Amino acid sequence: MFRFVWPLMFVFLIAPFVARLLLPRAPDRAGEALKVPFFKKIGALPSAGTLSVFAGAGFKKFLAALIWCALVAAAARPQWAGEAQKISSEGRNLMLALDVSGSMEEADFVLNGRPVRRWDAVRAVAQNFVDKRKGDRIGVVLFGARAYLFVPLTYDVETVRALLDESDVGMAGRQTAIGDAVGLSLKTMADVPAKSKVIILLSDGAANAGAMRPQEAAEIAKKAGVKIYTVGVGSDVVEMNSLFGKVYVPRGDEIDEATLKQIAKDTGGRYFRAKNIAELVDIYDDINRLEAVKNDDVYVRPVRELFYWPLSAAFGLSVFGAFLYLFVGRSR
Repeated sequence: MFRFVWPLMFVFLIAPFVARLLLPRAPDRAGEALKVPFFKKIGALPSAGTLSVFAGAGFKKFLAALIWCALVAAAARPQWAGEAQKISSEGRNLMLALDVSGSMEEADFVLNGRPVRRWDAVRAVAQNFVDKRKGDRIGVVLFGARAYLFVPLTYDVETVRALLDESDVGMAGRQTAIGDAVGLSLKTMADVPAKSKVIILLSDGAANAGAMRPQEAAEIAKKAGVKIYTVGVGSDVVEMNSLFGKVYVPRGDEIDEATLKQIAKDTGGRYFRAKNIAELVDIYDDINRLEAVKNDDVYVRPVRELFYWPLSAAFGLSVFGAFLYLFVGRSR
């Protein structure tokens, strides 16, 4: 649909006529004009080529009128508005706080029959989860010895997915600052309005670094009305090679499940335990069901500005007029 955003600008089309009527005419200085004795002889000479027809006073006025009309049309801001399109708009803020400490390097997950690092499994499943969150703002905090905002809150899930591809173990240090990760996630969401705010905290260890204690961060989240789902990641056994082949040894209690459970309980979330990829996928599916995306129907029209067309026409006509003045008009 074609439209002018400021159609009242067309009132200025009559501005040159109003100016001609209201402004005083230039004084008649005929007596002061330069007198050329042979002017009549010059005027009687044949016209200088076919372009001389454009040098007439009538054509110049017509050209000036076209230029003025084009400028007014550009000022009226012409646009082309496309068909209305529905977009998703829920207004939920969802932060992924992902552990990239040194222990995430351990290859105790199995994918397609091959052992893979915990982080590779977590990243792949997180990307799949992000793909399903169209309509929510998604952000990512990576934490190790410190917590860093890796992806600010955005509706652009493709960008979140691409940036997760570039993340890796050790980017934030080798230790585990769970409290700082929650605190930074809360700070990131504080100034962004939303109907609900959720943090998914995933870790494979215990808090042993950072300035903020996990319990303190959970208390702040509770007061802010932010729900936290916590996920403990890691196998219960360690695969080892021996003289008799591969053996599986029970793993020590690396994950501070008590703290993760308390954080979830205090904020109204839930704690999950992922010992393998299948369980990790199921956990994210459960969170998807618990925090389902609800899309309000919001419609927008894609708009394309067209003012540069009449503006370009005015410029082109001005250049043409200057050419006439410099070359054709002086050749007469």
